[in-house]
Amino acid sequence: MSTRRSRALPATAITLATALVATACGGSDGGDEGGSGTVRMLVNITDNLTQAKWDELVAPFEEETGIDVQIEGPTGQSVAETFPSQLAAGTAPDVIESIFPSPDTAPEILDLTEFEWAQDTPMSDLYATDGQVNVVGVGMQAQSLLFYNKDLFSQAGISEPPQTWAELDDALAALQESGVPTPIGFAADWATGVQVQQMWHPQQNVATPGWQESVADGSSTLGEQFEPMLAHVSDWVEAGYTTADDVATDSGTQEANFIAGDVGIYPMGSWFTTTLAASPPDFEVGVFAAPVDDAADAPGPMGATLAFPYMVRDGASDVDAATQLVEYLVTDEDAIATQAEMDNFNREGLDVTTDEYSASVQEIVEAAPSFAVPGNQTVGDYALPVAGFNPKFTELVQGLWQGRPAADVAADLTAWYDAEATG
Repeated sequence: MSTRRSRALPATAITLATALVATACGGSDGGDEGGSGTVRMLVNITDNLTQAKWDELVAPFEEETGIDVQIEGPTGQSVAETFPSQLAAGTAPDVIESIFPSPDTAPEILDLTEFEWAQDTPMSDLYATDGQVNVVGVGMQAQSLLFYNKDLFSQAGISEPPQTWAELDDALAALQESGVPTPIGFAADWATGVQVQQMWHPQQNVATPGWQESVADGSSTLGEQFEPMLAHVSDWVEAGYTTADDVATDSGTQEANFIAGDVGIYPMGSWFTTTLAASPPDFEVGVFAAPVDDAADAPGPMGATLAFPYMVRDGASDVDAATQLVEYLVTDEDAIATQAEMDNFNREGLDVTTDEYSASVQEIVEAAPSFAVPGNQTVGDYALPVAGFNPKFTELVQGLWQGRPAADVAADLTAWYDAEATG
């Protein structure tokens, strides 16, 4: 778990000129030291991350340096599928966006540890392996968030957002009693497991900082780590705050239900702010950090993932030019703001929010004492040494809505992990 440290970016330290004049290794420009002067960057192309927007993002860098940046979309279904295939074919790009090193690709990724700018990018310590930084990002997507309908809270007589699990239980009971159809909205497929994990990050990391390491070294079990959260969900199912219909409802529909005013609380990551901004509800939306057991620990560590992760391939055609490009993308204020417009994220110490919803999340990010990564992280000291955690967690957790006891689900989690870890 990361300890809090200032991420404030002195304006003089993050101008484009500064980013390009000096790297920690003594940069060059435009391939003057024998490089090709061209950088191929593999990126995620979506409805909001279009080729045109990527070209616009790198245009100032190209103009200042003379380095040509070639934006490439996946040739397969995703960047995650394309990059390993290109590595095997000998056609891999120089910079890779949107994915993290895997055990297979990590040896092909440049070590950025010696670059001072890389050390101070968001969550770089949480994604490092034995202090080695291989991936850097622009900001973070906060996860341990609960969006709520302020009108429904007021009607139910709830004056303040819950800080503890006991207060959350009281709020759910009040929402149900006031006639709210769905006091807390869970959703189907991947969302169920992610929502349950997101809500548990703060208390889990208060109780066991760096819990993944405890599971990996055998001092704790996966079931022990999640059984208290599973018990909360089981109690809510029994009380009728959430029903089996919820986990048969896709996340898009459940988000629409929240916007329509039928859901009191919707646990979801910061990316939900994009949906809210596109379809603002008729009521005022609030957001609070997931609770902890003891109010004295509130707010707890905020679960978060890296936004816009970038890696440089070791062996790129112009390593210096590729490194300069990544430095520009993750440290230049204008470049950061442009990426925030392309896809919402937050950055501690630098407000790049573009709407009232993401601004509310920014306040929570600034108040968080530390940050913690989820259980499905694939790289770094906090990565569980098994694959497939999220799908299995979701499969087992959904059993709670079918009446399976929390202790049984926890035991199955432990059994699955033990089998995977021992091969």
